[in-house]
Amino acid sequence: MNVNITLTRPLLRILQVCAVSLAAFAALSALLPWQKNTGLEPGTDLPHYSMPWIQDNPFYPAELKTEGNRLVDWRGLPSATFCAECHLKEFKEWASSIHAVSGLDVIYETSVAVNEFGSREGGELATEKARWCESCHEPLAVMAGATTPLPVVGPNPALEEGATCIACHVVRATEPLAGNGALTLAINEIHRYLDPALVMAAPQEHAKAMQAKTHNPLMGRSEMCGACHTEIRPSPVHGDFPLHMQETFDEWRLSPYAAQGIECQDCHMHPDPAAYIAALKRGEKPERPVSHRFVGNNYLLTAADLLGRKVVELRGGWVPGRNVFLSGEEWLADLQRQHELILGLLEEAADLAIETRRASGAALELDLVVTNSGAGHNLPTGPLDQRHMWLQLSLEDAQGRVLYDNGWFDGKTGEIDPDAVLYIKRMTNGDGSANTRHVLFDVDRMAYARPPIRPAESDRVGYRIPLPAGVQGPLRVKARLWYRLALQDILQNIEEYQIPALNFDVGQVVIPPVLMAETTMEVEAGSESMALAGGR
Repeated sequence: MNVNITLTRPLLRILQVCAVSLAAFAALSALLPWQKNTGLEPGTDLPHYSMPWIQDNPFYPAELKTEGNRLVDWRGLPSATFCAECHLKEFKEWASSIHAVSGLDVIYETSVAVNEFGSREGGELATEKARWCESCHEPLAVMAGATTPLPVVGPNPALEEGATCIACHVVRATEPLAGNGALTLAINEIHRYLDPALVMAAPQEHAKAMQAKTHNPLMGRSEMCGACHTEIRPSPVHGDFPLHMQETFDEWRLSPYAAQGIECQDCHMHPDPAAYIAALKRGEKPERPVSHRFVGNNYLLTAADLLGRKVVELRGGWVPGRNVFLSGEEWLADLQRQHELILGLLEEAADLAIETRRASGAALELDLVVTNSGAGHNLPTGPLDQRHMWLQLSLEDAQGRVLYDNGWFDGKTGEIDPDAVLYIKRMTNGDGSANTRHVLFDVDRMAYARPPIRPAESDRVGYRIPLPAGVQGPLRVKARLWYRLALQDILQNIEEYQIPALNFDVGQVVIPPVLMAETTMEVEAGSESMALAGGR
């Protein structure tokens, strides 16, 4: 009998605590003012809000949805620093990510500006058209009604935090193939679950409302990412039909990774994505701890060692909560750690091999084989008018003199060899001019210089290297695969549209490439024939 009493006492205590918490939650819920839907009516609560296309969708041409398609009351939106009070680890991880500056990123912000004010197709509805861009980069601002010619919202730090905590954690449904932020958010009902007293009284209710993967499996599925990593320019922006600008989700959906149940989050929300991908290559599928770093490809806005304090300005300023939740120096160090993780991810994404076809005294003929061995989407992927990779193939004689160099990069001007094998999507305006500054409002047509490489597939590129008469070996063949975040021309947007100007000369900045893969091979050359010594 005594044993039974001893065993049940802890259980009774737990039940008593739960009962008290639930009672407190019920009492506070009844006492605290709260409306089921606290959203605002466009035209009534925001009388000058512009809805030129669809009268019952205030977010179009974005694909965002809220309860009843009501605007969000900006005064109640929680900043990431609010969440940091209890979720400091997750906050610090997010703070070094690109999600944290998806709206403040100066390269992005000035690209939006040139589309609004410097494009032919912007016109009188340019601000409303920009909802197409901002729905993913600044979703809270769009939902609050800030993307209208006469905005009367803010200030609120949450509106400028890009893909901030609340923007993802209240998503209830997605339409990833529709793209352009096709997320349905239960955001106008969150206030009940954010009151500190209620959080303390019933933390499980708060956890359910701010759903993790355990409460909503969608949080761990690629469909969650696909709504923003699918970009389709709608016809109201320009043109007679939608134009597919980026299709990262669809690339994954049609890949072997999707068939194996490997989701976007498995790689990009791993604390060390390169290590996880290396394990996948070995045939393993290890456990995935969760990190909110969202490691991707933007090595530039994390390069604290390379750019110093310039990275702060390019990111749009210091981290929210500086000197409250982390110091500026701690944040810069964490940015550099993020940079290293990004480089590791890029290096693990592709393999490069040299395969010879013919060697003679006159020429060396070979193939470079690029394999997308570690990405669950195409290589490259994303906004491919800017993201690009290319091959460099060089040949040196025994004295180190360069006999051939295709795919060179000028580190002073940012120019790439015009004869390089380049993986990029060429954008062309209606007047036939090249669109190299991400002015997507004006794009009339697009075509790949060379198509991206699909997951688990290879691309073979042939070369013929002429050799000088009487060249003596051994000759050294070096192949490299380079990746670059953006074209040099995009920095012109900063020079023309950044107000106030940055504290450094943008014209002196060159967007550097990073090395994804390299391999070498030696060739023993004589007057009549050559012997291949193999590669590595």
